[in-house]
Amino acid sequence: MKTQMRFQKILTLVSLIISALCIVYALLFCTPISAMSKLTYISPAYTYTGSPINADDLYDLCQTVNVVLLAMGIVFLLWVAFMYITASNKRRNYYVTNYVAVIGTAAFAAITAIMIIALTAACHAGFVNDVDWEAYRQIIETQVVQILEYRDDTAMWTIGYIIAAIVIADALALVYNLLWKIKLMKGEKALLAGNTVREAA
Repeated sequence: MKTQMRFQKILTLVSLIISALCIVYALLFCTPISAMSKLTYISPAYTYTGSPINADDLYDLCQTVNVVLLAMGIVFLLWVAFMYITASNKRRNYYVTNYVAVIGTAAFAAITAIMIIALTAACHAGFVNDVDWEAYRQIIETQVVQILEYRDDTAMWTIGYIIAAIVIADALALVYNLLWKIKLMKGEKALLAGNTVREAA
């Protein structure tokens, strides 16, 4: 039981860190760190004539995805906080609230991972397939003042897929820990029941 309790304590802390990582990813999604932000910076400047690089839809999509991912990251963090509130990280025996907290966190983590993959893939596809890269290159090369820079790396999308994989692993670990806890609780109850019978005899 001691090993399992140590594991659940570490796992809850890891889940907290992972949920915070999801928020950080969302916050960085449309920042200058992302090549996509360099690309879509052109779109708002052409409000009336349309983006010369065909990035209008991508710009709108990425802004929406940014908000959705941030909201999901915050909710994920709140679920992990609920695990701490119910003492799921250090309780020897789980009660109804602990089951709700752990199952809810694992389920939302899985949903978050799926959403990260789906939304990141949608933005990734638009970034690779829809943008007029030749027009973009010409805009960069003809700048009087070097404000924009040409970047077509897909690192931000790769990071998203990696984070999603980590979140899925965390969800599976939470489920594994819960099953482990249930098994040990049943074993402990059976042991206590056996001792009670012997003492009565």
